[in-house]
Amino acid sequence: MKKLVLLCCFLLACACAKQPSSLDSGPEAQARLESRWQKFTAVSEAAPRAPYRLQMSLRFGAEGDTRRVTALFWGNSERRLRLDVMAGVGAVIAKILEDGQHFLVYSPSENKAYFYQGAAKPLLKVGVPVPFDLEHLAALLNGRYAAVFGDEHNAAAELPDGLARYELSGKPGGSVTLNAEGLPVAWREAPQGGKGWSMDIAYDDAVPPLPRRLTLTHSNGKRAILLVKEREKPAGAFTTEQMSLTLPEGAPLLPLSQYRAQ
Repeated sequence: MKKLVLLCCFLLACACAKQPSSLDSGPEAQARLESRWQKFTAVSEAAPRAPYRLQMSLRFGAEGDTRRVTALFWGNSERRLRLDVMAGVGAVIAKILEDGQHFLVYSPSENKAYFYQGAAKPLLKVGVPVPFDLEHLAALLNGRYAAVFGDEHNAAAELPDGLARYELSGKPGGSVTLNAEGLPVAWREAPQGGKGWSMDIAYDDAVPPLPRRLTLTHSNGKRAILLVKEREKPAGAFTTEQMSLTLPEGAPLLPLSQYRAQ
């Protein structure tokens, strides 16, 4: 009986030893974690609010069934955003406007427009497996990370390789992993029914560095790789006309639920 008790104590000690170092790592570790989080918020606050245009490529789908498109994404660091999606040289397959919770997509090949208003993730509704709206995607790609992940966390943990994980409060929830500079390198959605999104972020060599590649995966097999190929800094703000999406006369306006990705 004594041997059995000792064995149980040994196994319990081993199990405790395998827990990730962090949540109760002591005041020094907590100070390091808080300092890193302050770097994260400082980097986010320092990100410029200026007009931008991004040339991107996007490969998405499930394993063995992927497609590739290119895109132009531009804005004035405000809520109104424009995105043109192309398949092939100059062949625009979708023109998208997002202004707050208003989302409009026009399909030139169909000469039809589709409208949505709400807080859901509209890119998922047009067949692009990116679990953000354009506003959050723009903030992420332009270094305004706290606008995406929030500026508060519930708990934190030091990880191997100089990384640290923070459990997020509020939306989008889940956890974000920061490197030593306070830059987010991974995000994991809080699982819903055992399923959820994950994202890895790679950076360019600019000063300061900005996201160059987003790798998104879902537990259902969906996958997307977004690559920023070129960043442009316009001399002035885009005009109202450049930030608008004018529909051809006679183009029907339909609910987004009827949109079918080409």
